[in-house]
Amino acid sequence: MVNASPLASHPGSEAEVRALVDAWVSAVRAKDAVAMMRNYAEDVVIFDVVPPVQSRGVAPYRQRWQQWFDSLEGPLGFEMTGMHLIAGEDLACCYSVSRVSSTPRGGAPREAWVRATVCFRKIGGQWLVVHEHASVPISFNPSA
Repeated sequence: MVNASPLASHPGSEAEVRALVDAWVSAVRAKDAVAMMRNYAEDVVIFDVVPPVQSRGVAPYRQRWQQWFDSLEGPLGFEMTGMHLIAGEDLACCYSVSRVSSTPRGGAPREAWVRATVCFRKIGGQWLVVHEHASVPISFNPSA
């Protein structure tokens, strides 16, 4: 029989990872790609909503974020909702849905919902993002 009880989180690890997620959200709002990537593994694997849909390495990922930040005018809105986090002693995973609002230079304000799953490993005593998967909901209704 499969144990149907929820997985227990390691309290110390959960607090450490939650602090990293909070710092990441602050860096996104500040449009600071360097601060965002401070806790990413050099060989992080990314599944993204924009091409390339799969990539490896923190440097190109940081560059894509910076290019996007540079294409915006005014503040960037980022609200993470429903974050769920589970953390063991050396492996953690969180998932959430976020509302992103921005204005492209010379364009109209935009809003999107983005789903994300982020996997962390404790490497050399430091929590690092080793995998990130972002997606956006699609509508099969052509009038939506």
